[in-house]
Amino acid sequence: MSFDRARARTGVWGVLRAAICVVGAGIAVALAGCSASTRVYNGTPVLTLTGVATGDFSSYIVGISSVILTRKDGFTYPALSSEEQVNLTKRTNLTELLTALGVPQGTYTKVSITLDYSNATVYLKGDSTAAKVVTPSSGSLQTLTVTLDPAHPLVLNLDQSTPLAIDVNLAASNSIDQSTNTVTVKPFLTATAQPADNNLIRARGLFVYVDTSKNNFTVNLKPLDDTYYYSGTFGALTVDTSSSTYFDIDGTPYTGSAGLAQIAQQSNSGELSSDSTIVSYGTIGDLSTITPDFNATQVYVGSSAVSPGADEVRGTVSARSGNSLTLRGATYICPQDISSGYPSEPPAIHFESATVDIGPSTKVTEDGAVASGLSTQSISVGQDIYATGQGSVSCPRASTNSTASLTLNATSGEVRLKPTTLWGTLTAGTAGSATLDLLELGEHVPTDFNFAGTGISSANDANPASYVVDTGTTDESATASSTLLAADGLVTPFGSAPPDFTASAVTPGTSEPSTLIVEWNGGTTSPFTTYGSSGLVVNLGNSSIDTDLIRTGPQSTQLSSLSSSPTILPGCPSGACTSNVEYSIGNVKNGVSEFGSASSFLSDLSSTLNGSNAVFKLVAIGTYDSANNTLYAQRIAVALE
Repeated sequence: MSFDRARARTGVWGVLRAAICVVGAGIAVALAGCSASTRVYNGTPVLTLTGVATGDFSSYIVGISSVILTRKDGFTYPALSSEEQVNLTKRTNLTELLTALGVPQGTYTKVSITLDYSNATVYLKGDSTAAKVVTPSSGSLQTLTVTLDPAHPLVLNLDQSTPLAIDVNLAASNSIDQSTNTVTVKPFLTATAQPADNNLIRARGLFVYVDTSKNNFTVNLKPLDDTYYYSGTFGALTVDTSSSTYFDIDGTPYTGSAGLAQIAQQSNSGELSSDSTIVSYGTIGDLSTITPDFNATQVYVGSSAVSPGADEVRGTVSARSGNSLTLRGATYICPQDISSGYPSEPPAIHFESATVDIGPSTKVTEDGAVASGLSTQSISVGQDIYATGQGSVSCPRASTNSTASLTLNATSGEVRLKPTTLWGTLTAGTAGSATLDLLELGEHVPTDFNFAGTGISSANDANPASYVVDTGTTDESATASSTLLAADGLVTPFGSAPPDFTASAVTPGTSEPSTLIVEWNGGTTSPFTTYGSSGLVVNLGNSSIDTDLIRTGPQSTQLSSLSSSPTILPGCPSGACTSNVEYSIGNVKNGVSEFGSASSFLSDLSSTLNGSNAVFKLVAIGTYDSANNTLYAQRIAVALE
């Protein structure tokens, strides 16, 4: 077995680690040639990555260049040693499991994260051209050091795992000039050992082995869209399955033990090897051992997870003509040719528009459901999809900002129907049906779509001003007109509308997270009229205010249009939050400090607002109670100029 193959199976990520006899996550013995006296005793930080407050963007692709942990004695350790590319707008309600590598045990108090903007691809919602991205004078590599909450540092105990959540707050990280389509970057990230959300987590890795007697399999993490053979893997993960776990293996759906048995069969036949990608969705499980457990609700294998012989395109169908689909905001993933050595290009490339050709042999599946009767006719305008096939753009590629056209031939491939989210305001509601004024569909505005052909006749084609949603058992007949609603589900099959969309869940906007954003042009030393135990109240009379709004989904309200400036209180309206409140203050120059309690946050805020520190932006995320004009915040970020 070659070294690279051995590395893939053990989770060891490089020659340096082998040389110093570090034990990687999932390995219980010292490496050959290492004496007991040289062994490094490890715990496992389970790093996750989330994009926060992404509402201005339809795409925000940036590199995560490195993550370095600093122990309280000054010892530093790289938790992520090679760059990974991520579209943060796709990691808002979906968290990525980034690494689970063994790290020397101890108490870690700081995390340094470097973002690489050299190939950043940023699109503002509604724009068909990429925004101009302006980074600080220090260049395209931006490193921000986060000091963890002193009351809750990252404690790595011997042979145990501990979570560490890294969040990139896009609202607090960027200043937007819509008139010039320019985004000025001021990175703001947070990190906490007490995650503030309960998102679904995506875990992507290379297959190691399956144990049907324990209903699990093991992978070596290869996160995001990393298809580089030489970048190695980032720790082992045990994926536990249950009788209800959904499997999609090469375009064929299974449930429970039948799916695991199919994985075992492919492993025995050699179809699954250490180069085979498996993507799982679920939650972090048992962390009592050095190899963390993951509870999977969905598992994708083979061509359904991008195989070595297939390319993948993800995006939202913006138009359809016959068997030709046009995608908006497409991400193209092309497996790396291992013969090409160390590539310089990122593994994924953004195309604002792409074409996917389908045919009678195209497999069509619905993520998370063993659905019958699906065909290519099930794919309609507004649907989020993953499609595999053969792309027209060669790999490796030269740039993430390619202007070349992309066509994916999926006539012998697969199209996965992804759960799609829409937002709209109610115009009429009955038992089982709602008509909406559509505001957003799959993260895109209505003008991005051509709905021709979606209806049973041209007169029935979807109309954004009166978009018909099958609400199932939800009755909106008593809901007031103009109420903001969110719906998750699938677009009606092409040529079959109305209804235009079938919802699996419908939620009033008041039950969805809201984001309060205030930006001061040039910063201000007097952002609040009040800050203390009674809450934060923004000084709306400050002449430096450039932006002041509360946003729920795509709908925004200016703070200055309200009867008074809202009060920002930590916690939940009921007083019983399901997750921790996260507070953060700082900037890229001096770092960000994290706090896990209101008292410690307010104490630091008071010392910060001493007349010499200007506040650039305030971003608070939580539940807005319009009756009391109060935002109950789960996250409060104060970004300094």
